[in-house]
Amino acid sequence: MQSFIVLIFIYFFISVIKAENSIILQSTTSLKNSGFYDYILPLIYKDLGIKVNVVAVGTGAAIRNSMNCDGDLLIVHSPQQEEIFMDSGFSKKKYYIMHNYYILIGPKNDPAKIGNLKVKSAFKKIFETKSLFISRGDNSGTDYKEKMIWKSLYLNSSEFSVNWYLETGTSMGATINTAVGLNAYTFTDKATWLSFKNKLDFIIYSDNEDFLINRYNAHIINKDKCPQSKYKLANRVLIWLLSDQSKKNIINFKNKNQQLFFIE
Repeated sequence: MQSFIVLIFIYFFISVIKAENSIILQSTTSLKNSGFYDYILPLIYKDLGIKVNVVAVGTGAAIRNSMNCDGDLLIVHSPQQEEIFMDSGFSKKKYYIMHNYYILIGPKNDPAKIGNLKVKSAFKKIFETKSLFISRGDNSGTDYKEKMIWKSLYLNSSEFSVNWYLETGTSMGATINTAVGLNAYTFTDKATWLSFKNKLDFIIYSDNEDFLINRYNAHIINKDKCPQSKYKLANRVLIWLLSDQSKKNIINFKNKNQQLFFIE
């Protein structure tokens, strides 16, 4: 009986230790949709013994969650929103992890006739022809970038007609599915698209422009703002992500032999 009690105590102790060796990562959805977390988190656990629990939502929601102290580490991809987050004191510094590219995708029959146009010219042509376009409309990093492109053309997407411009208010995967189902254009990140299975006859129209570089940055939640945050564990995970070995792992992450993320 005594030995049984000892075993129960040991099991409870190990469970507590495992629970303590975990952090909450607030993250953009694209890193989950691309399969990146399925690839990288087991490597983190193997090396550090830290379980990373991911809450994958749009960048805007991930930042709001972090400002509510519902996380220990944040990885997002919207520089302007990140600056506000830092100015509010929730992060002291952003750390570049990796990047990929935003892309414009659409049906192969190309109703707007955008061909190989650069992304801004393609957006302008879509607007002029009123070709169906599906937007995330969720204040995510991707949505924020898309709205910036319209704004650079002196166009206000909030005034667009719903006859051709539709907002899903959902994740990237759901938005792509909607675009494919409606034979419409949409704006996404390349890693998510390459990992997406329901492509049908859709192709990439704008790609590899410097303007479309999509940087992912990490932020440790400031303990002064969120005293319960697991700063030390989050910092260990961040150091691991910034290591040379991690960079090799990121470069080696591929889908059908295509590299999904890059290191500067």
